[in-house]
Amino acid sequence: MAASSPDLHALIIGIDDYSLATGFKPLKAAVSDADRFRDWLVNELNVSPSSIRNLRNKAATRKAIVSEFQSLATKAAIKEGDPIVIYYAGHGSEAPAPKEWHWDSPKIQMIVPWDYKHPDGPNRTVQGIPDCTLGFLLTNISKNKGDNITVIFDSCHSGSGTRSDEGDSQTRGGYYSSEVPADLDEGLFSSAGGTRGARVSESFRHHGLRSHVLLAACAQHEEAREEKDSGDFTRVLLKALSGVATTEITYEDLMQRMESLTKQTPQCEGFFRSRFLFNKKVPNTKAIYDVVLKARKATISAGAIHGVEPGTKFGLWKSRTDLQSPAHAEIKITQNDDVQAYETIVSYTPRPAFAGPMFAQILGNPKPKLSIYVPPEIKRLDCYETVFSTEGGRVLPPVRVVDTKALATIGLKYFGDDDPVIGFEMLDPKEERQKIRHVIEPTVDELQEAMAHLAAYYHHKDRKNIKAPIITGDGNKKELFSSKFTFDAFVLEGREEDAYRTTWVPSGENRNVEGSGIKITVCDETQNHYYGFRITNHTDFDVFPYLFYFDSSNFSTTAIYQPEAIAQIDGKHIAPLKKGSSLPIGYGTSGVVPQTLSIWDQEVDVEIGYFRLYLSTKYVDLSFIQQREISESTGGLGPIPVPSGPSPFWDCITIPVVLERGEWKPPKHMIGIIGSKGNGKHTFLAELFKSLYGNPALKPSFENTYIKEYSITLPGSEPFSLVDLPHFQDPEKVDNHIAALQAMLSYLTQEYQKGRRFTSFIWCYNISTYLSEVDIMNLKLVMDLCGKEMFKNIVVLTTNWNKGAMMGRNKSSRGGITSAISPLERYQENEQQLSDNPHICKPLKDGGARFERFGVFRDPTLRDTHPATKVIKNPSELLRLLIDKDPRPLQAQEEASTTRIVTQTTAGKTLQSKIGEKLKKKSSEIQSLENVLKGMSKNDKDWGEVQMEKKDAEEDIVRWNKTLEEIGRVNSVFM
Repeated sequence: MAASSPDLHALIIGIDDYSLATGFKPLKAAVSDADRFRDWLVNELNVSPSSIRNLRNKAATRKAIVSEFQSLATKAAIKEGDPIVIYYAGHGSEAPAPKEWHWDSPKIQMIVPWDYKHPDGPNRTVQGIPDCTLGFLLTNISKNKGDNITVIFDSCHSGSGTRSDEGDSQTRGGYYSSEVPADLDEGLFSSAGGTRGARVSESFRHHGLRSHVLLAACAQHEEAREEKDSGDFTRVLLKALSGVATTEITYEDLMQRMESLTKQTPQCEGFFRSRFLFNKKVPNTKAIYDVVLKARKATISAGAIHGVEPGTKFGLWKSRTDLQSPAHAEIKITQNDDVQAYETIVSYTPRPAFAGPMFAQILGNPKPKLSIYVPPEIKRLDCYETVFSTEGGRVLPPVRVVDTKALATIGLKYFGDDDPVIGFEMLDPKEERQKIRHVIEPTVDELQEAMAHLAAYYHHKDRKNIKAPIITGDGNKKELFSSKFTFDAFVLEGREEDAYRTTWVPSGENRNVEGSGIKITVCDETQNHYYGFRITNHTDFDVFPYLFYFDSSNFSTTAIYQPEAIAQIDGKHIAPLKKGSSLPIGYGTSGVVPQTLSIWDQEVDVEIGYFRLYLSTKYVDLSFIQQREISESTGGLGPIPVPSGPSPFWDCITIPVVLERGEWKPPKHMIGIIGSKGNGKHTFLAELFKSLYGNPALKPSFENTYIKEYSITLPGSEPFSLVDLPHFQDPEKVDNHIAALQAMLSYLTQEYQKGRRFTSFIWCYNISTYLSEVDIMNLKLVMDLCGKEMFKNIVVLTTNWNKGAMMGRNKSSRGGITSAISPLERYQENEQQLSDNPHICKPLKDGGARFERFGVFRDPTLRDTHPATKVIKNPSELLRLLIDKDPRPLQAQEEASTTRIVTQTTAGKTLQSKIGEKLKKKSSEIQSLENVLKGMSKNDKDWGEVQMEKKDAEEDIVRWNKTLEEIGRVNSVFM
């Protein structure tokens, strides 16, 4: 008998059908994701469809979405404390916050309704729904119905989704082209009995939020992506939820169960994220099993076919009517218990104090097994039916069969009727380009062995230490053990010592780009390259490293390096990777031959693999991890032994490897450009693009939240990249400065490791304005990034000279009395003072930096009438001078590649010092506010406002200190 429906209420929104008028690309999988999530609620949790409100495509208008949020706060059927789930799949974006809002960030995030940009009254169009509106609506729901609210967003937080999509992959975000009106949703706020006031703080993503728990598809700077028929986040979310008893898993546990995604990092936010899913308000509606107690043994009518395995936990009840109450007893299956195909016999000691029939439900399982999709054609084969039975003492395969490809990591494929074989299909989006040419015969033994082989391969490729060790680093900081190791990969160059001996040495840059792994273009120039590796230990421990290569093209695992089994007299093994030292592999004295990374199957264009580096403070034998290609496995693999914790102090690191056939292209030279808002950078770029391509808005060849890279070709020259890098704006926005610098160092370091070099660097400054604190910060940033050796390649580009020419002409045309000094002469004086100032540009001038001028003159004769403007070059002329300079790395690139720490770069130290000044200023501000509060009564009308201001300042200090701590870790330049 099915349990009664839980008192869960849901609002599920999915939008694919974005029209061209919105400026957002139509999506392919948001609606199907919303449908799948609805089906999970109905089928797995037994939620009544009448308790679910669905908005799809054109039904998901802005008005409808806001109305449904409001309805959740007022609907009588929803009792206080009932679980409420809100799911959204569609586009997200960001826009500048109206200055009247006094927003705590330059940008606001929002979701994009179906009718965005549609007409909405006189001279207005439909806007997105910003986070402040969502936060207000959620707060209102919480006030009326309690804080048992779960919000799930499979969309970007920002406009980073404008990067061009590849194949069937697409981002769920884009550029927001509308200006957000300051009075947006003002009526909504005022209708609740209040006004927006001086500060808008109800952001639905606000950290520490108490109204709800938020599950978001990615971090704020990342992109939420969909692959073919599913969003990446929804796919791993539903896989993690499959078969889960909601009363036995917390939101944090759920995040740990999710498979990792290479391009986005799902987030869990909220004050109550350690609660059980839906605050335990959703009853457990899992299957009920009969239990027979006899002779200190419990026989449960559930076995391996039901997912029982060592680690499975059952709850026992005296009757079915008691299932809503806590279990009378619990049983956890161990290795010694008898798990059969359809029942499990468990030793039960001591004997329970009650007798008679019992009933059981699964309270929890260990982490899910490998999920495999099996098509109906294979399920009908005799070999499949036999493999999943226990006749003849057969051991069931350690996999979980699913009926939907989106929920599987790998799938089986059926080929042919006359001479049938079974093949394999990669279903994980990050591996789907990998084609598997291996097949097996449709026999019981081969199918059994293949599934065991796949389970072992993915188990060892993906397993991690769930209790990852934390060590004390510099300054008593707590750091992950694994974060203190670096893995470098190099092309090796053979040097002949004599006729019989060749010495291999690293040549070129490190090929392991942090955050993306090793990517190699396989072509005639690289086909015969040999590779070596270097592991560096930044801890105070001697370590045993184990390096394996997992090849997803054939599911083989090869040991590249394992410590030798040599012991000292006292029997202790000697750790080969000493504290503070490096271990070469494939060259030097490692005893390992150079390795090849190439595609040997001529029918395959892409091969994907993974280096797995296991690290232990104790010697262990990990040779059992190795296995051959799947089609070479014969005689059955048997159970794969898993070590029972060889060392209490171990961890592992994964380095993805992608080999792809293609044409080898030499690295392009680059020119960097930085300039804060209003300093003419965008005008310079627009004029360049217009002169070269006839369009002032050239599409970037690469773009993320902070950086745009443009491929430029000047007539008669080699192509190069013009890189628009982030800049500092508001001096008080410390968080933005840190994020911008971290993003910049991450990008610059990765390009440096690819062999790319800068020929020049441009800093833009509006000559018609006074030099501000922000201008000085940005110039110092350019100097710190480049270093003194690169000063001769820097260009100080003073802009807006056309304004001075126009001002002079206007005064003359009116016949008025001109001042003693013309605007252009004043600009020349400003430029001279700028270049001669010993604290600003004098070091650049002494180092050989160029000083150039820029302005847009629609009338060329106006430019040529004054010596100050006659020397101005057009953007193409200027860049032609710059690309001929000797390309070299920036100082920041070399520093970051060596230290991998933001605060150990010159630019990072400058910013750290600046933040230190801000912290002192904040502390002084807090002291002043405390003095004000001491002189006020709590009944004073301004007391609350002053108290809030003090609290905000205290939160700023905590947040800034935490951010400084985070960027002081190894690999902090890689976000």
